[in-house]
Amino acid sequence: MRRSAGNATTTALSLAGVVGLVVLGNHGAEFDLQQTSYATREDCLNDWGSDESCQPVDLSHSGRPVYYGPRYYWDPARGRPVVVGADGSERVAMNARIGAGGSRTGHSSFAGTFARGGFGGIGRGIGSGHGG
Repeated sequence: MRRSAGNATTTALSLAGVVGLVVLGNHGAEFDLQQTSYATREDCLNDWGSDESCQPVDLSHSGRPVYYGPRYYWDPARGRPVVVGADGSERVAMNARIGAGGSRTGHSSFAGTFARGGFGGIGRGIGSGHGG
């Protein structure tokens, strides 16, 4: 059976599209950001493992701060949380003990959305959420 040049071109383009999707992975995807509040510093450290990830905030003016972990999304491809900085930077939280379902000791809330850029960070952005 003869194959036409048109079929070969269509097959090559289809294959290139599949390869492109595999290479891009989560690039261009949008994730919901979470942020977890904790009653104690120790609870925050148990989830995040570092002082810089646990920021005290005095919301009640009672002198007892509430601790906030970083804003993050769960990346199913990595099986890890990814921390998103205020500038849109990302880092995989390798020392975190927080799981896909969130924290066992803290209260997680929606903190916005994060769109990963497809090429070199183009299209990367953070949308504010209703948090709370």
